[in-house]
Amino acid sequence: MPSLSFSAINPKLALVISRALAALRPSLIAFLVANAMLLSGGTQTPISFCNVLFVGNLCAALAVGTWFGWRSLIQDWRSLDRRIQVGLFLNGGLAALLSSLIFVGLAYTSVTNAVLLGRLGPVIYALVGTLILGRKIKRFEWIGFSLIIAGVLAIVLKTSNFEINQGDLFILLSALVYAASSTLGKLMLSQQTNLRIVVFSRNLISAIIFFVIANLVFGPEHFMDVLAGQLWIVMVVYALIIIVLAQFLWYSALEQLNSQTVGKWTALSPVFGVTYAFVLNGERPSLAQVLAFLVIMAGICITSFNRQSSRPMETNEMADGAESCMSTS
Repeated sequence: MPSLSFSAINPKLALVISRALAALRPSLIAFLVANAMLLSGGTQTPISFCNVLFVGNLCAALAVGTWFGWRSLIQDWRSLDRRIQVGLFLNGGLAALLSSLIFVGLAYTSVTNAVLLGRLGPVIYALVGTLILGRKIKRFEWIGFSLIIAGVLAIVLKTSNFEINQGDLFILLSALVYAASSTLGKLMLSQQTNLRIVVFSRNLISAIIFFVIANLVFGPEHFMDVLAGQLWIVMVVYALIIIVLAQFLWYSALEQLNSQTVGKWTALSPVFGVTYAFVLNGERPSLAQVLAFLVIMAGICITSFNRQSSRPMETNEMADGAESCMSTS
């Protein structure tokens, strides 16, 4: 059976690379949409819900299945407890919903807004954790969360003339879905669940859901442009690097680092996201976005740098929030 291990890589380096790759997704999607006709050889609307979400996740699932072996993955699935299987199905469904909300939201709001608004997801997860998971939030974390919420509200109200923009609303809804997905993962999935089956099932189930939705909403003709020009090659590279590699590096780092270390290094995620938006999409942050960014970063630093160390496997609780809404799919 082929093995895939990142243990030889410095876990801090693996963590930073995974966050840099995950933060690239919204900017890259916006870039592909803007340059779609060039990549497809002149097709009018080649980058669609189907191309990015269905093809991207399908390629990711095929890559994992080919590398580890389909028989091995089927055996892994059959050996799982029924409760965990149900949890993986629900996890894949929430991942599909999460990606859909972000994809649609990016059509109506800027990448910079999406990156900054996505910071609300970990805050909601933390608050849910106090009610369901019994996790205590410390005073410094309350201060940090308050700053993050203040920064998010400033973006929502100031950049849309004190009205909630449709795109911002979708991104905020994706933050709620992210919190639900993270909570479900903590409640339903066993720590002994094989990493490869988690990554494989998440992407395969998402791809199936995207396929069904695209057929019901847009019709079979929505798939006509999937193989246009260089799009298939682009989606394969996108799936292997942005989805598969980022996920494996992320989980590998979580297994080796405590939550305090993860929290500190994942604080760079918004910095990556805003930088990509500037370089790839030419988005120059407004004064309101800059001020909100500084407030949000202050909140992230306070919650991250004042967190006590805990067991390595507990990093999924709050550190998983650094993945935010942008890396799940």
